[in-house]
Amino acid sequence: MESMFTALLEILKTPLRHDRGVKTDSSILLIYPPGRELDFREYLLDTFVPELDAKGIGYRLLDLTGFLFAGLSEEQIESLQEDEFEDYRWMQQGLSKRSEAALQARLTEEAAKVPGGNVFVYATVALYPLVRYGEVLRGLRDLEARIVLGFPGEERGGKLHFMNQADGANYLAIKLFAR
Repeated sequence: MESMFTALLEILKTPLRHDRGVKTDSSILLIYPPGRELDFREYLLDTFVPELDAKGIGYRLLDLTGFLFAGLSEEQIESLQEDEFEDYRWMQQGLSKRSEAALQARLTEEAAKVPGGNVFVYATVALYPLVRYGEVLRGLRDLEARIVLGFPGEERGGKLHFMNQADGANYLAIKLFAR
């Protein structure tokens, strides 16, 4: 875990450049085994964040633990409950779209609070299997902040697997692996 965060710190020391002719994805995936979720959170919050503070690197933290419930109104939840009995697959697709759009909006809001800084997203497993993070990141390439996303999974055969399930997204993000 430590080597991944050391590499991340080196990347974060370099300021973002938005004046390039070609737009690149400035997001970063921190890929670690799903069984090490608690180790990841502990290192991020107890070791890495204090280091960012000491170095004066701008950041925001976004914990997704209760995001799904905070982002939906009571009426939306009731509607989803009704849809579940009529067509579960349709309900799940609708909830997925709403969740992805709400997450994009929240990340845009957080990035605006720290221009040129970093937004760390953790507890991403809380939105599994509803949110496809590749889709979320694809819509955020124009932000003036880096999105650093905790990604409990692995790479197998050149493809990413989120929570040991094949992830079809085409991530253009920088990938850092915990060894």
